[in-house]
Amino acid sequence: MIGRYGDLSVYKTVFKSTDFYRIIAAGSLIPTGFLLSRVDFNIDFSIGPGLDLSLTGPLVFNLLLILSITINGFPIILDALKGLIRHKVNVDELVTIAIVACLLNGNFLEAAVISFIMVLGSFIEEAVSDRARGAIETLVNTNPRTAMIEENGRMQVKPVDTIQPGEIAVVKAGEVIPVDGRIVDGSGSIDESLLTGESLPVYKGPGDDLSAGTLNIDGYVKLAVSRTGEDSTIGRIIELVQNAENSRIQSTRIVDRFAGYFTPTILLIAALTWLATRDVTRAIAVLVVGCPCSFLLAGPVATVAAVGRAAKSGILVKGGEYLEKLARSRVFFFDKTGTLTAGKPVITAIRPANGFTETALMETAAAVERGSTHPIAVAILEKAAKMGLKEKTADQMTVIPGVGVEGIVDGESVSVIAGSADPNDAGTIVQVVVNGLPAGEIALLDRARPDVSSALDQLKALGATHMAVLSGDTPGAVKQVADDVGITETHFRLKPEDKMAFIQRTDFADTVFVGDGMNDAPSLKASAVGIAMGQGGSEMALSTADIVLMKDRISQLPFLVRLSRKMTRTINANIAISLAINLVAICLGAMGLLSPIMGAVAHNLGSILVVMLSSAIAFTREDAVDPAQPCRMNTCQHGA
Repeated sequence: MIGRYGDLSVYKTVFKSTDFYRIIAAGSLIPTGFLLSRVDFNIDFSIGPGLDLSLTGPLVFNLLLILSITINGFPIILDALKGLIRHKVNVDELVTIAIVACLLNGNFLEAAVISFIMVLGSFIEEAVSDRARGAIETLVNTNPRTAMIEENGRMQVKPVDTIQPGEIAVVKAGEVIPVDGRIVDGSGSIDESLLTGESLPVYKGPGDDLSAGTLNIDGYVKLAVSRTGEDSTIGRIIELVQNAENSRIQSTRIVDRFAGYFTPTILLIAALTWLATRDVTRAIAVLVVGCPCSFLLAGPVATVAAVGRAAKSGILVKGGEYLEKLARSRVFFFDKTGTLTAGKPVITAIRPANGFTETALMETAAAVERGSTHPIAVAILEKAAKMGLKEKTADQMTVIPGVGVEGIVDGESVSVIAGSADPNDAGTIVQVVVNGLPAGEIALLDRARPDVSSALDQLKALGATHMAVLSGDTPGAVKQVADDVGITETHFRLKPEDKMAFIQRTDFADTVFVGDGMNDAPSLKASAVGIAMGQGGSEMALSTADIVLMKDRISQLPFLVRLSRKMTRTINANIAISLAINLVAICLGAMGLLSPIMGAVAHNLGSILVVMLSSAIAFTREDAVDPAQPCRMNTCQHGA
């Protein structure tokens, strides 16, 4: 793209810009001057002693052409000079040389038309590119700048960036939640579609967390602020998605390096064309059609469209390179609890031992688990609350990742450890140990998510060749879930470092790990692509993951794989189209079969075609099937 209009990070609507109308106005000087040149008139006037001028149609035409060149060519020439100062030769230098060559050759019309077509083409490319960034712009524009804060019974509007954690924000029905926080009063139906893509509203009441960017449909809530501005959920999503837009995938980096040699090569070809033919017009045509704009756009626009489309479905992708790796991936490793399962185990049995009663066993276990957010801890605390047990607290509570928790309760050392004496137990068994002696065990069962089996079948249909479950749970619990979802390979009783080591020593390339818990962070980091569950995932897992499923649904994995492959196919097609158009146009220009003006048209049509193909990614259906992959019986259906 030409000049400053080629910056893909510009968030604006081109056709609302005054620059657009300036370009059109300058371009309209060309036909206006042409019409005046056909009018037979001669106006004589004197501007001083001995200085008589005659104003004719052709003179007016040339003056208007020079004015048009000055207005439309200035951004190009300015950026060309900036590039030379930075010792970089790019598209702007090629077009500038072509414009100057036209002027020196007296071809004012060609110089004006080339300037107009090149700058206008860049505007059109930017306008189409904006559609690919639609989901990202929605995030940016939706985030409120101010919030209503309650202080000492009085309401005041404050800029979001000045609000401190702990302050009380008030949100009325129909307003967007401006900050992250927890409801302290009131309730309502919350539309979380902007963050998760889920269309149905979710009821929220006291104690529930709200995220900035969600919509309060019909309630009146007060929330204690936890995070604001860039630190809020939507703020971090915006930052990550914008960073993803600026990231360079492998194919784009290769294109960039190639383009570094491409531009000097075009200069050489143009010079050789002039030396061989002594025809400046042919050399100018080579310079114009040789601009590698479409080539440079092949990757970035497709990446932006794919990241934006994922965001629209509630999938946060932190960089285009992760989609590129996912497109190649055939190996998937899954955590069990909270990933393949809902992460909400239910207690099925309480078995006290050594003189402990069910009540004493549950009170002791709940005391140590209090304050933990692990699904097992939540299940134990919920059961204790339903039993109406006395709330005890533990001192010196310590979390042992992948093992359990320990602490001091009523002066006694208590450990709650996940594990069973019988490795074939189907559910999860939690051992409660007091002063080194078994106090009993608690049996829990966590069923597989209903959408997992179908999602894994679709992944297999898409070419996944290897799947395995990596879990810290018992063999029986892991095998039961694996059997339910159709995975044959299981690895159990793995600590966080064991999972990470397993992934690191695997012989497979481009491995994908899907997890949600704090102990999954090392594995998410070690894999080629780390995917975290968004709603149930820990803060550490979300910050470490490369991709976050904000809807918390494994069923989105097949769509994500299809989207990533569509992105890579589009990039490859863009590169092939760009090279073909450039090579053919350069040959035609050097042979004198393509004029500079038609070369400018061909150049911009090629760039616009690449942008339109890339933008089509933004309209990928979530329920569509990858056309490059054959369907297997009963595993996928073609969307209309």
